[in-house]
Amino acid sequence: MRDEGSSDAPAADRLGIITRLCQMRVLNCSASGCLIETERRFDVGAVASIRVVIDGRELVDDVQIVRCQPIAGAGSVYHLGARFLWTNPPGTHSLRTALWRA
Repeated sequence: MRDEGSSDAPAADRLGIITRLCQMRVLNCSASGCLIETERRFDVGAVASIRVVIDGRELVDDVQIVRCQPIAGAGSVYHLGARFLWTNPPGTHSLRTALWRA
């Protein structure tokens, strides 16, 4: 017999979202992803929405963190490897679209 309040529920029933804002600097970007510098550690596999302003236009894309590397001698500075996720087709306000047109 299982207690209804037990934590044995399937993982899908326990899905949650944590939102946090942090400043980051895009060091390099390609059609497949970005190299980002930030002062926060991110878990590999984490999914984020990245917003970048270029020439006054806000560009948004979803990314997944594939690498988080601390920078030796730089204190709390990390380089993140992030790949673009295809959660939505790239539109006019997509960072991917802006890169393809550049």
